[in-house]
Amino acid sequence: MSSGEVGVLQQADELAELLTGLIKPEVGLVEERLHRLQTIREIFNEEEWLTAEMLNSLQPNPPSNKSLPASDWKRRGRIFSVSFGGREYFPLYEFDAAYQPLPVIRDLLAAFGPVADTWKIASWFHYPTGWIAEPGPEGTGVKPTAPKDALDRRDDLLKALAKRKESYVA
Repeated sequence: MSSGEVGVLQQADELAELLTGLIKPEVGLVEERLHRLQTIREIFNEEEWLTAEMLNSLQPNPPSNKSLPASDWKRRGRIFSVSFGGREYFPLYEFDAAYQPLPVIRDLLAAFGPVADTWKIASWFHYPTGWIAEPGPEGTGVKPTAPKDALDRRDDLLKALAKRKESYVA
């Protein structure tokens, strides 16, 4: 059996234990996990994503190892990835027009520090925050901006990330 098949069997066993009542999770935990999955689906459906193989094929001289250069960039803290449906994906906004990592991503990932769940990073980039704002329509003041839409504003992004780390809200 492959490791993927073993993982699926383990998940099926855990689900069976839940359904048969052998495990009784707290309702709050189940609700939190459902909200997390809804958020992940929303982010995944609203962004453009690349696999390591796609990034490989978009390089001028693609390495023979299809996981390169993505795995190298990720290891060096130049980009991040998320897991969805058992596959690894990289958000398109991390790259320039030549599919090279944007330097600001490295700076932001360093400021984030270690993160166990990279979907937290993806959600920070995805959702608008009042700490990064731009003028709204005339007479409406300012409108919150998603960090992914302000990647040319390095200092504003770093300040917003610092504020996020000091508070309980995004």
